[in-house]
Amino acid sequence: FLQSIFSIMSESRNEVYIDLIAGWASGAISIFCSQPIDTVLTRIQARPTNNVTINKTGCAVSTAKSLVESQGMLALWRGSSPMIGAIPFQNSLMMAGYGYGKRWCEKHEPDDVLLGVFIGGCTGGVAQSFLMSPVEVSVCPFSYS
Repeated sequence: FLQSIFSIMSESRNEVYIDLIAGWASGAISIFCSQPIDTVLTRIQARPTNNVTINKTGCAVSTAKSLVESQGMLALWRGSSPMIGAIPFQNSLMMAGYGYGKRWCEKHEPDDVLLGVFIGGCTGGVAQSFLMSPVEVSVCPFSYS
């Protein structure tokens, strides 16, 4: 079993690097684009009592406008540093784990495509969970402080 794992690793080293780089880039772009939405939704859920007012309907647009008016445009990215640091690595691990698991399954069970997707998804999910569990615990307090 270990011999098959090491042979796949040596054969697919370039593919793993490509998966890691693609995952890192997609993670970095996604967090910069989606963090303002996450910050606004966290504010709506937390109902803070500081300078940001939320109307009775909890409208995301009015919350974002109030946040920008009272604290400036950069407030939309407040609390994002743990995510900016972690999401690119999370995506790297997910994509590399998925690709590795799928390639391993294709070598051992070439006729079963769904098994390859399942094994790849499980491998990527397990790989990223060790990184992201502590990060997720640290994010919420910063989002609405």
